[in-house]
Amino acid sequence: MMTCSDAAFGRQADVSVHLIVRPGGSFTREEREAFEDLVLRAPQVEKQGLSKRIQDAHFLCLLYLNGELVGTNAIKDNRGHQRTVETQAGVSLPDAEYLGEVGYLHVAKDHRRARLGDLLVLGTLAAVKEQGLFTTIQSKNLAPRKLFERHGFIQAGKSWPSEKGADQVNLYVRPAR
Repeated sequence: MMTCSDAAFGRQADVSVHLIVRPGGSFTREEREAFEDLVLRAPQVEKQGLSKRIQDAHFLCLLYLNGELVGTNAIKDNRGHQRTVETQAGVSLPDAEYLGEVGYLHVAKDHRRARLGDLLVLGTLAAVKEQGLFTTIQSKNLAPRKLFERHGFIQAGKSWPSEKGADQVNLYVRPAR
């Protein structure tokens, strides 16, 4: 745990920052439920089967400020979805090279624009060390695209139509290092 006094958090008071990164199944049911509740604030997240996907994740990353859960991220373990992404983008994501998909990246509305997404991405990257990862980002979501590009992800393959409205989905990869 670290304590920061930083105007970037939008206040001049001390802020207790606690970033936890562990395999999904190692969190308590209450922690996973809190993760799920925060993630479901994003309209593109599919609720059906979410609890199981969270529990099965390679890694979950939870960010607490002053004891309040304000951010989430995960490395998902879903090879079926990975095959679908490969087909849609026309790109190969071999299991031996790509651990999984970065997803469920969410920062509570009142805590955005403080670069907390960077902490969440860095936490998950540290957990996977040199393994490759991928993520999918809708074209209209400029902030996540810039965030992932800052951390070594590059766009790969072709875009495909989003199932969540009039938009395109793009594949971003961070190859094994």
